[in-house]
Amino acid sequence: MSTIKVDTIQKVDGSSKIAIDALEGVDNVGQIAVRSDGGALFCQLQQGLCKQWANWDGATTIADSYNTTSATDNASGDSTITIATAMVSTNFTVSGLSKSNDNDGVRFAAMQFPANQTAIPSTTTYRLHVQYENATLRDAELQTIHIFGDLA
Repeated sequence: MSTIKVDTIQKVDGSSKIAIDALEGVDNVGQIAVRSDGGALFCQLQQGLCKQWANWDGATTIADSYNTTSATDNASGDSTITIATAMVSTNFTVSGLSKSNDNDGVRFAAMQFPANQTAIPSTTTYRLHVQYENATLRDAELQTIHIFGDLA
């Protein structure tokens, strides 16, 4: 095995930025190990990356997103998020926040599993409810969500 030791790597034009179009780990599943903040352990880079996120208006207008196909407005405070690249299973985590521009009650976002829809969440969709603290569904002017888990 050879070792290369250098202080600086530069592109031919002299800039110090190096373009990399592929980065893979060296273990048997291509994982990239990253040393923990304390330095004692290693964690897998792929496991810590957010796999899907969105910022939208509570209806269907997505302001910004990653790996998000659409937000469907099912009813007031009830949205279905469609993931562009499927998750490997339904064992992913969802977190959401909402903000309203009025003072008309406290609202929070929660992933829902409607009793009549056993396929929610699926590997490509999940349902999100935004509601008052008294459980009444209500749209918020800003909603954000993100999921962590394994992409297919």
